[in-house]
Amino acid sequence: MDRLELMKTFLKVADTGSFTAAADRLDMTPQLASKYIRALEEELGAQLFHRSTRRVTLSETGTAFYARCQRLVLDYEELRADVRQDRCAPRGELRITAPHCFGEKYLIDALADFSELYPGIHATLELTDRYVDLLEEGLDLAIRVGSLADSSLIARKLGVTSVVLCASPDYLAQAPDLTAPEDLKQQACIVDTNFKLRNKWTFQVDGSPKTFEVDSRIKINNASGARALALKGRGIILTPRYMVDDDIAAGRLVAVLKDHLITELAIHAVYPSTRHLTARVRRFIDFVADRVSGQVTGLR
Repeated sequence: MDRLELMKTFLKVADTGSFTAAADRLDMTPQLASKYIRALEEELGAQLFHRSTRRVTLSETGTAFYARCQRLVLDYEELRADVRQDRCAPRGELRITAPHCFGEKYLIDALADFSELYPGIHATLELTDRYVDLLEEGLDLAIRVGSLADSSLIARKLGVTSVVLCASPDYLAQAPDLTAPEDLKQQACIVDTNFKLRNKWTFQVDGSPKTFEVDSRIKINNASGARALALKGRGIILTPRYMVDDDIAAGRLVAVLKDHLITELAIHAVYPSTRHLTARVRRFIDFVADRVSGQVTGLR
């Protein structure tokens, strides 16, 4: 039997809760639909449905199988459309993850415009600062800021942004002089723990990179939170330039040690190498790449 037909039948029975309704939509007899489900259950060695005289419902195994099965069927249909150079607009589920601050600042508006452009794509955006295993959690794509861990993921660089060291005018007015990286040991520093090296900050000193371990007066795992603390005069932050450029322009924060900063952060879109790059994922990456290049401050 055609496994694809078995999976399509399974999805339709699960969606309708009825062999008769599913068969009607698939243009087959209820007996054939039932036969397909039994064949699939036998092949998998598991019961996918609980059957009663009134309704068919997914078993626990069937529920777990549903999402993966749906993705396989949709991926196959999009792959077939790509091969045939089908001009139809992409459709299906699109699951994306991104860091909180970057996502809030750039991706929410981008996703709103993208969904208007491609109404057939149903997108889910998960904003989290934890490392997400795309394959394990069934995600299509991640936007990542900073260095990438070695993995089987395929990465497309969207650009590189710089970091800035800054503090409020009130803090700098009462703090010890800060004219060189060595002076940081006398400063109150706010550490964003999402940075890979956390309180180990690297600067250019006498033409060579040198790392300093700063006094982490306050630690926080969020760039927006670090910015808010800096605005309240609680210390100095090292943060992506795009987080504070408006504050620096308005005088709410002051950039310091500008000639010593060398740290840069790459922004990538990553996706599993084991999964076909569907049209919906490719279109979203292209869309975000274009949007980010025009909006992220200092991106190159």
